[in-house]
Amino acid sequence: MPGQRRSALPAIIALSAVVHLSPAAEQAPASGQPAVPPSLREVAQDVDSPDASVRRRALRVMREHGGPEPLALLGRLVNDEEVGIREEALEVVARLYVEPPARRRVGSVEDAFLIGPYYVTPWPAPPELARALVTVLADEYPSVRRDAAYALALVAPPPLSPRAAFELEASLSDRDPDVRVAAARALGRLRVGAAGVPLVGRVNDEALDVRLAAMRALGDIREKGAVRALTDQFEFYVRGVAGRSALDALARIADASSVPLFHAQTESHYPAHRQSAYEGLARTGTAKVTLDRIEAALASESDARVRLAMAFALGSTGRPIDPIVDAVLDERVAAQALEYLAELRPERAAELGKRLRDPDPVVRRYVAIALGFIGGPDAAAALAAAQTETNPDVRNAIQVAQLRIRSARS
Repeated sequence: MPGQRRSALPAIIALSAVVHLSPAAEQAPASGQPAVPPSLREVAQDVDSPDASVRRRALRVMREHGGPEPLALLGRLVNDEEVGIREEALEVVARLYVEPPARRRVGSVEDAFLIGPYYVTPWPAPPELARALVTVLADEYPSVRRDAAYALALVAPPPLSPRAAFELEASLSDRDPDVRVAAARALGRLRVGAAGVPLVGRVNDEALDVRLAAMRALGDIREKGAVRALTDQFEFYVRGVAGRSALDALARIADASSVPLFHAQTESHYPAHRQSAYEGLARTGTAKVTLDRIEAALASESDARVRLAMAFALGSTGRPIDPIVDAVLDERVAAQALEYLAELRPERAAELGKRLRDPDPVVRRYVAIALGFIGGPDAAAALAAAQTETNPDVRNAIQVAQLRIRSARS
């Protein structure tokens, strides 16, 4: 039901059924429609009804169903002739993929995107759905084009197909700024490295939100060719949101040429600048050069986000990661801590996995999520060793993390 948390276990079992049924799809009716699970066969008939009210009813059923089984059917409704049905189908896709954390609600496809990527269940997208999402990137309605970009970022694991990447890049030139924002964010989330040049072009977009989204995307894809443009943005807008976004992007790209800037900004009067500076030192692997200075500054730093970034920098030198793990208990910085944990290298997975025995279920849940993104044999082994977990939220996180690791292998 909407607003209720769902367990991944029944859905993962359902996913296995879908995977195992894939040969049967080759024996589908001559119409070419995919095989449909028994629980959705009646709904499948409604999806093809000429009556829009019947198709909307089918959407409501699929929204309540949960799991991956409705996804192929949703691909047909994403291309529905009624714009309202297309919009609602995109929202249902987002809701099926995203399991929001406590006290967060998915009110739109954009909300679902912003909640991710750490709360997205990596269901394999049926070809019908993937094709439909790419098609409606060129829809006549901006709301559909925007939501299709966000939904594609939730559904399609990297690397993106050439056609999908081409259509998303074309959306960077959309006349609607909200579509350009969505396209930039999606390209960054999907790590479309080929989009570097068009994204750099959007750093000077007339709309501020587009500029900010383009800078973040350049950071996400680690586009080294953007370092000069982002440095110029930072120096010009140093005190504004554009300056903060440019420095954040530079910290994500982590190019060696930015190290002097990071060192200088550790002494900035602006906490956001200090945070990005320490993140940049961590990701460039140069924090060890000023290890003593970071430890000394930590004693007098009062901002929680900056202190956590300093712990991240120290952790990048081989120091214990426990301060980062413990930070997930602080709601102010929990999301920041999760991002740092998910960035850990596979060789730190065994160390992190030990915290799956932490007495606090909140810690265990965040650790499980991070291990799914780190991947590798040590992460898989730590998750497998936690199969006796009794807390339902933690157990759900473990199962999703295991699914993520298996999906990455395939």
